Amino acid sequence: MTDESEEKMRLRVISTKAAILARDLLIIKGLYSSIDTSDEIGAVAEQKLRTASIGTFDCYCTKCRKETSFIVSAMPVPHTGGGLRNGNALANPPTLFALRAVCQRDLTSYLYVFHKAEKRVLKIGQAPSMADISFGELQGIDSSVDPLDRKELGTAIGLFAHDAASGAFVYLRRVFERMIARAHTKRIEAGGDPIADFDKMRVDEKVGALAEQLPERAVRNRAVFSVLSAGIHELTDEQCLALFPVVKAVIFQMLEEEEHMRKKQIAEREADAAFQALLSNGFGSAATAGDDERPQG
Repeated sequence: MTDESEEKMRLRVISTKAAILARDLLIIKGLYSSIDTSDEIGAVAEQKLRTASIGTFDCYCTKCRKETSFIVSAMPVPHTGGGLRNGNALANPPTLFALRAVCQRDLTSYLYVFHKAEKRVLKIGQAPSMADISFGELQGIDSSVDPLDRKELGTAIGLFAHDAASGAFVYLRRVFERMIARAHTKRIEAGGDPIADFDKMRVDEKVGALAEQLPERAVRNRAVFSVLSAGIHELTDEQCLALFPVVKAVIFQMLEEEEHMRKKQIAEREADAAFQALLSNGFGSAATAGDDERPQG
């Protein structure tokens, strides 16, 4: 590989990392979060924000009430500062700049305002807020989900919106633990034996023992508990902020699947009961008689 090719590859990697950094500040991190522009990746991320060159991104739309694609464009901000040269030309880049992201389904606009101070770009304004967007996602969860789960998911979202992601992980872990406890109760109610020493088992052991009662996503993604525990005991708030949207989405999907399983079981029981009632009213004997009257070959 030539020196020129190596440089092109290096610049491509920097551009990719910068785009991720800029996009995270835009749609994942809360107000007053910032990026360090003192290194090359941060400086490129700032340029991508200023020029709205971060591409499209997927985000929950508060009007569509679903995940959808947004296109980003630069938005003029009056009185942005910067020194003047030759009349109206800015000697320095504006200290304030803004972006507009537009939903491609219904043209809903999300607005973002940034401030450049020293060697950092700070997000100082956003509408709708991170809390509005996240609570909107919570409204999309089935209303039959356990009220305590719904309440603590809301608490987790509120903490995340205020940059207290490690605290948010506490509530997500409690939601996951209750899901496991419900599965054990469901096993017993269905006539199964209680699992011996259940309270002494590790979480991954509990999930394995309850694989038939738990949502398939909970079994497949059981490592989410380890991530949540690491967030509470080991990871920094910055790391938790980056992980929270993914972990939250996994928990949401588990709850939705659990509720789907519950409704499916209720529907099956009701259908079975209705069919047995139909048979007890004489239709069973009529069906048998019909079989007896079939012509003999």
